Amino acid sequence: MMMRLRTAAWVAMIAACAPLLAQDKPASAGKESRTAYVRRIFEKDRASFGDACRAILSILKDEHTDADFSAISGDLSGRGIVSADWNLQETSLLTKGTLAYMLCQALELRGGLTMRLFGINRRYALRECQQRRLIVGGVTEEYVTGRELLDVITNVTVHREQGNVDSQFK
Repeated sequence: MMMRLRTAAWVAMIAACAPLLAQDKPASAGKESRTAYVRRIFEKDRASFGDACRAILSILKDEHTDADFSAISGDLSGRGIVSADWNLQETSLLTKGTLAYMLCQALELRGGLTMRLFGINRRYALRECQQRRLIVGGVTEEYVTGRELLDVITNVTVHREQGNVDSQFK
């Protein structure tokens, strides 16, 4: 039974990353393949802000981009997904609060009464993402692992397709 659940979870994660994997090209001119990129993220102990920006943009555009970080962060800032005053570098460690804020902005999740009255912040965004089961557990300042980032991408993909994260593969 446990093996079936693990297999189902892997199938869901691979399905969510299908747009990334389907575009797999041989690494050339110093760029890594999409499969190598997903594997590198999966193996990270701590995901970076740059990883989250690429993941969120790939969710919005349904494709992975090899653009440099300044172009990606500029695009996300222009869409209102990343606050311009954060001043986070590409290598900054990603927290659950920051990831939740980005998700709420990207998915246009407006939240409950408190979020509507006081506006979105990292704490309320994390609560909203936990309520919708996009992010599992944790507190605002907790760092995100690469595996957790891929789990969130999987949950967001299922959420966008079905309107919730209840899936036969989870």
